[in-house]
Amino acid sequence: MPKSVLQLSKSGVINSNGGSNGDRRSPLAELVSEHLHTRGMRQVDFCRRTGFDQGLLSKILSSMVNTLNVETALKLAEGLGLPPSVVLEAIGKKDIDDMLRRFYRNSDRVT
Repeated sequence: MPKSVLQLSKSGVINSNGGSNGDRRSPLAELVSEHLHTRGMRQVDFCRRTGFDQGLLSKILSSMVNTLNVETALKLAEGLGLPPSVVLEAIGKKDIDDMLRRFYRNSDRVT
């Protein structure tokens, strides 16, 4: 099971402001790396299987990219087999997950 962002922060993987510090990795990099490692997958394997951009994945894993647009976050979550809320939390966009949930919950009632 992937570690939560709070667990990663407490373990020193990220600093208190959510950014990387020295050789520490971002919560997103840690999440993706842990997923690939536990499944014995290489970047290229993941990208071929999911259609995810390998250049972007490489930047995520090296903490060069710490945020994603919603579409990319959803595609990554789908490829990782995780709820979107986990990826959105890792990139500091939990509010987007909350907003999407409210929207879809309310749209079901409007019909």
